[in-house]
Amino acid sequence: TEESGLEPTPKQLNMVFKALKKEFEHSSAMWQVRDKEQLMMKLRTKFQKEYPSAMGAPTIDSDIAASIGRTKLVRINRVGATHRHSNRAEVVAKLEFTNPGLSVKDRIAIAMLEDAEANGLVSPGLTTIVDVTSGNTGIAWGMVAAAKGYQTIQVIPESFSMERRALMLALGVEVVVTPAALGLGGALKKYQEILDILGDRGFAPRQFDNPANVQAHFTTTGPEIWEQCEGKIDAIVTGYGTGGSISGITSYLRKKNPNFIAIAVEPMDTSLLHGDDPKPHALQGLSPPFIPTNAKVELFDEVIRCSTKDALDTTKELAEMEGIAAGISAGANVWAACQVAERPEMEGKRIVTILPSAAERYLSTNLYADLMDQAKNLNIARVDDSVEVKDVMQRNLTSLQEDGTKFRPNFHIT
Repeated sequence: TEESGLEPTPKQLNMVFKALKKEFEHSSAMWQVRDKEQLMMKLRTKFQKEYPSAMGAPTIDSDIAASIGRTKLVRINRVGATHRHSNRAEVVAKLEFTNPGLSVKDRIAIAMLEDAEANGLVSPGLTTIVDVTSGNTGIAWGMVAAAKGYQTIQVIPESFSMERRALMLALGVEVVVTPAALGLGGALKKYQEILDILGDRGFAPRQFDNPANVQAHFTTTGPEIWEQCEGKIDAIVTGYGTGGSISGITSYLRKKNPNFIAIAVEPMDTSLLHGDDPKPHALQGLSPPFIPTNAKVELFDEVIRCSTKDALDTTKELAEMEGIAAGISAGANVWAACQVAERPEMEGKRIVTILPSAAERYLSTNLYADLMDQAKNLNIARVDDSVEVKDVMQRNLTSLQEDGTKFRPNFHIT
């Protein structure tokens, strides 16, 4: 691995560790060490610190925030092949909706909070975190704030899904809804008004330009992808909201692979990087009406525009053909990744894309509105009481006693 210039994979590291351990245990002549046990402990500690995935993660996390990250990477096998012959490149998807708060935004919430704590900007029980959100970041803030002892106020335009508002409320967030007609601009005005009222008690993470956002993906998501792909990764195709994920991941992976390609995804209805004027679009979570500071456009090689129809269709295909129930932006990302995978120059290469959030947050949107109607109108089946249920053990206290079940001596019901 030193000769190739690549970092060792977790599998290789595990093999090295086991080999060293075996030598220590069986070859005192080769290893002139007074205290082998102490040295092995130091070696294990070093491996755990520098290569945690090689040694396995801790079994019990200290709190819900500590469980953020380490998400799965899966191959997309069927989507994309329905209206094309086959993908020339391999497409793999980072399942960011498997974070504990069910979205990629968990990573930046804890990163921005820990950065603020390290700089003495916030204190549990005293500081209220205030932000503007399309929902996912607000939910992440609700989860992290609850775990760390903070209050949070999240401002959301009314155009975003009802599920997001409900989840924030469930997490103890004070939710402020602004008129859809005023868009993000109206939400930003309300957000500033709240900060002015709170004064020193309010903290604004500023997710669109907070460098801890990009750093979160540089130090966690990027390295995870590199390890999971064992160093074979050629491109990323993904949309941007704040720009943190595509910028942080690209910065890390291009350091490892100078030829790494970054392709941003924007809505067909409004593409600021194509020079369009901002206007509303249906791809929730993608492309705000301005180009965020955290969207490091100098890292991008290309921009692909995705229509609402292609995003919706691909999201449904992901669920029906891959068993992956994700949100609308995931559909846009996978659609675009499959387009890039078809290019002749991508043959034999591997493309990663991001699935930012789970399908449950879109049940009231145009993505699944028809399914919700179907679910509400499903006929209630008639049950025939004369049918005898077979091979199902139905037990009660009397049958347990008749069977001779012996309860534990101190068994009791409170």
